[in-house]
Amino acid sequence: MPQLTTLIPSFAAPVTDRVWLVGAHGGAGCTTIRHSDPERFADAGRALPVSPDPSMPSRIILCAMGTGRGLESLRALLADQSAGLFGASILLGAAITDPAPRVPRPLVAARIQLSSAVRVWRLPHIKGLELDGFPQRYPAAYSRLVRDVDAMPRATAHVG
Repeated sequence: MPQLTTLIPSFAAPVTDRVWLVGAHGGAGCTTIRHSDPERFADAGRALPVSPDPSMPSRIILCAMGTGRGLESLRALLADQSAGLFGASILLGAAITDPAPRVPRPLVAARIQLSSAVRVWRLPHIKGLELDGFPQRYPAAYSRLVRDVDAMPRATAHVG
């Protein structure tokens, strides 16, 4: 078995057409994204889904909150992925959720810098999520994420 990242645990993932959402840290937004389209996404939590069949690698999106801690956790996972430590998986990109309606400039700059290394989807802060639960209608950025993922050929991106 190839060496895998030690930053998060891994598990043998069932082969699925759904895209796995992998949290770079707790509170990364995976569950919110999954609720936006449960038929399209599967929530792996803070674990790496590795396909036991290398011919059918797991497709994953790394998720992070756009905070300093979240972006650092994402950077560390991207470094491991770049080093080939993601096993039989394909990284489609990273979904970074704004932590507040107005994001401080240094965090915006950090997100932009990450987008030079990986496909980044910026997801807006959803007002009331903490108290009201998942929205009836999601912001348009979530639909763009789905459209982009649907447009990617099954064997797209970098196998770890």
